[in-house]
Amino acid sequence: MQVNKKVLAIAILILVITVPTVFANYETKASVISKYKALCSQYPSLASYVSVGKSVEGRDIWLFRFGNSSGGRVLWDAQLHGNEDLGSETGYLFAQWLLTSSNSRAKYILAHNWVLIIPVVNIDKTGRTNAHHVNLNRNFVTGWGKSGSSSSTSSEYRGPSAGSEAETKVMRAVFQTYKPKWYINTHMFGGPRIYYRSGMSSTTISTLKSRMTTYAATYGGRTSSYYPFTKIYGYGYAIADAYSFGAQTLLVEYGNSNLPSYSQVTTTYYKDSRLLLIVVCSMCG
Repeated sequence: MQVNKKVLAIAILILVITVPTVFANYETKASVISKYKALCSQYPSLASYVSVGKSVEGRDIWLFRFGNSSGGRVLWDAQLHGNEDLGSETGYLFAQWLLTSSNSRAKYILAHNWVLIIPVVNIDKTGRTNAHHVNLNRNFVTGWGKSGSSSSTSSEYRGPSAGSEAETKVMRAVFQTYKPKWYINTHMFGGPRIYYRSGMSSTTISTLKSRMTTYAATYGGRTSSYYPFTKIYGYGYAIADAYSFGAQTLLVEYGNSNLPSYSQVTTTYYKDSRLLLIVVCSMCG
């Protein structure tokens, strides 16, 4: 049976138009920011927040700070790609656990660490690129031009020059000003996997894996058996710039192409995030 090519083309076009693009935005960016602010307002002696700069369209990029400013500094962020907000949600749940839990480990972290969270970097757009259609995680200075695309129509567009974007400049200023000992950059759909910046010592990674296994027995969460560790240079990535400023750096890819339900985020993925944050806090507190 011959297929009418024109009819087939129309059918494919309809399918493309009607099937939605997979976005992981469990709530609006404004809602995410509001609940972080509300949490800080409830615990002013242990939490605070500050705008660390403006986006391309002039919106504030917010940094939330928990614990002891003299303690070991851990920086966690999410939505460098604006359609990947699992790390925004799990970061909030971790901060909530720190402040509301009577758990001895939570109290220890608050006393010995300064946990820094930027829940939304790409504040302007609910998509992979920013308001200039630049993929921010290809725009960083270290090794810029060795990853991404030079085409301004590509979702991998690295921008016209190294560090050209307002959001990239903000993140580099945070690395330089706050000098975190650990930086964890969260993403979705490219895993499950944890990438670490080439140059980090094998001893550091071995200790990280070992402590994940040890702490998982108490706090839950999946270890390197689920999130295998892979070394990358991360040219043009945020982890490469953070490493150049002295941080130990990890890029977490949560899950594969399937979009987790929100209940999975608040249970399974939250435990994964909490485990990783507990471990890196223990390594710099």
